[in-house]
Amino acid sequence: METAGNKEFEKDTEKKGLGTPATRAAILEKLVSSGYVQRKGKQMIPTEDGVAAIRNIPDYLKSASMTAEWENDLLRMERGEIKPHDFMQSIHGLLDKMLADLRQIPTVAAAPYYNKVSVGSCPVCGNPVHESKLSFCCADRSCKFALWKESRYLSSMRKTLDKKMAVDLLKKGRTHVKDFYSAKKDKTFAADLVMRVEDGRAQYSLEFPKTPMQTKM
Repeated sequence: METAGNKEFEKDTEKKGLGTPATRAAILEKLVSSGYVQRKGKQMIPTEDGVAAIRNIPDYLKSASMTAEWENDLLRMERGEIKPHDFMQSIHGLLDKMLADLRQIPTVAAAPYYNKVSVGSCPVCGNPVHESKLSFCCADRSCKFALWKESRYLSSMRKTLDKKMAVDLLKKGRTHVKDFYSAKKDKTFAADLVMRVEDGRAQYSLEFPKTPMQTKM
């Protein structure tokens, strides 16, 4: 991404590349959490949804040169070579074209995006949460909420988040699990997996069921 779209543009633009290290990292993380890309070692591999999106999105939206052109125009605006109003007018024109083109995508091709079944409501923004290959993620692509099927916290107890667990977490904020594994004791145990949301992201903790003695007290 750092060198994408460098040809035929200002030298200063070439040095910048596309975006910044922070925004590039955020874009990649969002692609992963949305189920469009998955990590395999040091590589990023597109999922079925990712391939479908690439296939259906117009070519000019997939071209790095378009973003590089914006970077170039912003640089020219800093120099006073073009007016902010003219730049925004060109963006508005592009948006009109983009919306018109996206409306032309055949219903069959767009079906994978509309036929997904909701497993619950996003606790951050209230939009539906859909299942992807790697996670249960918010339908709103601008929302960063996702429940990962594989996470370091659950993997430490040899557990993968399944659909039933996700439904419970979204509905009740907790789900009961009978077969967590304790490496220290080398045996399984039961506990409630409790979810809280911090800064738009799911955080987990465990709560243990009360024993009969504790219940009597």
